[in-house]
Amino acid sequence: MADEAPQTHSGFDRTLLQRMIGQSGDRETLETKCETLAEVAAMSLSLQAAETIGVPIEVEFDAFEIGSKSELTGSFPDHVTVCAAQIGGWTSDITLCGSNIFVIAVMECMLGGSLPDDAKIEPRELSAIELDVATVIFRQLADSVRMGIASPPTDDVVTDGALAELPEPLEDEADPPSIMLRFELTVGPIKAPFCAVIAQRPILKATIVEHKEEKPPMRERPEWATKLTTQVSRSHILLDARIALSEITLGDVARLQIGDVLPFADEGAVRALLSAGDKQLFWCEFGKAGDRYTVRVQEPHKHDQELMRELAAG
Repeated sequence: MADEAPQTHSGFDRTLLQRMIGQSGDRETLETKCETLAEVAAMSLSLQAAETIGVPIEVEFDAFEIGSKSELTGSFPDHVTVCAAQIGGWTSDITLCGSNIFVIAVMECMLGGSLPDDAKIEPRELSAIELDVATVIFRQLADSVRMGIASPPTDDVVTDGALAELPEPLEDEADPPSIMLRFELTVGPIKAPFCAVIAQRPILKATIVEHKEEKPPMRERPEWATKLTTQVSRSHILLDARIALSEITLGDVARLQIGDVLPFADEGAVRALLSAGDKQLFWCEFGKAGDRYTVRVQEPHKHDQELMRELAAG
C-alpha cells in the first residue's frame, strides 16, 4: 500500500499542474468554446469543400469529447484515413480523421459518376489519388477551424499527406490534454464521420469567432485544389458506346441461335450513345478506321451543356 500513495499523489499533482500552467481547462469552459468553434467550422467547411471539390457537401457538428491525445485518437472509428495538420500562429498539434467511404463517394462524383447508396460502398484502403482527395478535405477542415479563431492572428494551414493509419508515437512524444470535435459530413445519401483532435492549450488561449447565420466569405480557389482537379481530370475512366438494335419480341429473343443476325435500329448512318458511368455524354457516328471499329463524336446527348461543364470542373 505504501507504494500506491505516491502514484495517486503524483497523478493528482500532474493534473493540477496541467491546469495551473494552462495545458487543460474545465469541461464546461472547453465545451462552450468548442461548440461555438465547431458551428463556425461546419458552416465554413460545407461552403469551402463544395467550392474546391465541386461536390455539394453538408456538414453538421455532431459531438464534443475531452481526454488525452492518445485516448481520443485511439477512439477513431474503423475504416478511416488520418492526417496531421497545423494552423500557423495558433497550433501545430492537430490530428484529423475521416471516413474512407465518404472519400470514395466524393471521388465517384469528381469523376462524373453517380452517388452510390451507402450499402454499395465497401470500406477499403484508399488508392493514391483517393488519398489526395482525402488530403484536400482534411485541409478544408483544418482551414474551416482556422476561420473560427478570432485571435491570436492565424496564418496558412499546413497539412501532411493523408495516411491509412496513425504513425507510431515517438517514445518521448507528449500526450497533451486534448479535445475532439466530431462532424458528420453528407454527400448525397452518404453520411460519415470526420474528427479533429486539438490540444486544449490553444483552445483555452483563443478567442472564438461569434457564430452568425450569414455565410462566411468564400476564399480564392487555391493552387493545390487546381492541381488536384487536373490530376482527377487525367484519371482513366471507362467509356461505353451503345448502339440500338431493331426491336424484336420476347419470343424471338427466346428462339435466338448462334449465327443469327440482328440489324441496327438506324437505317443508313448508325449512331452510338457514348456514356461514362451512368452519365450519357454524346451521340456518335459509328464507323471503322483500318482494322478497328470507331465512333465519331457528333453532338451532346440532349445538348446537356450543364453536364459537360460539371465534368470539366472535375
